[in-house]
Amino acid sequence: MAHEGERRARIVAAVTAGGAMTRVDELMRRLCLFAVTELTASGCTLALVAGAELLGTLADAGRHSSVITNLQFELGEGPCLEAYASGNPVLLPDLADQAARWPVFTAARPGVRAEFCFPLGVATTCVGVFDLYRDEPGMLSKEQLADALAVADIARDALLYLQDLSGHPGVAALLDMAGMDRIVVHQATGMIAAQLDATPADALARLRATAFQSGRSIYDLAQDVVERRVRFDG
Repeated sequence: MAHEGERRARIVAAVTAGGAMTRVDELMRRLCLFAVTELTASGCTLALVAGAELLGTLADAGRHSSVITNLQFELGEGPCLEAYASGNPVLLPDLADQAARWPVFTAARPGVRAEFCFPLGVATTCVGVFDLYRDEPGMLSKEQLADALAVADIARDALLYLQDLSGHPGVAALLDMAGMDRIVVHQATGMIAAQLDATPADALARLRATAFQSGRSIYDLAQDVVERRVRFDG
């Protein structure tokens, strides 16, 4: 296997085509394309997460793209949430074996047979996840796993450090856009909690469950709650 530094340099060269990368969002997009083509993934997503809530998608590529990651947030269960909470990769070569662990997610996943999720963080600070999916069961090879870990490290460093460059619009813009969805969900959660005299956690669980049962996005349903088109107490 290649030395860690050499591996990272190879991937950076591949996604930047040997030139300087000036936008974090473009780097994220190219990292996802690299993952799909070089790691034989059918899809992948780089996502921002905070407090076990999905802030938004930084980039995605391939079949299913961000659908699988978004589904886990809406259901409140799945490997992405576990990887974020534990700070450790969650490697699942056959999702069918996880029915007892995440019964709703494993039943609802659209055609994905294997999933590999990597936290984007340092020590106890996690800012997101790198989520890989495959349409067929099977473990990543040692080389593929090492490349996936390197991709996650590069994405993490871009989020934690490159965003501090002056005049850089990439991450700031993405955070602003993702934050709008999160604000709406939190507003709706507060309103549902008041309507049901429930805790915010219980209100969010109700919002997630209702969105899933109705086949709607949690963001769309939250918007209806905030604009008073939907209530939970009547």
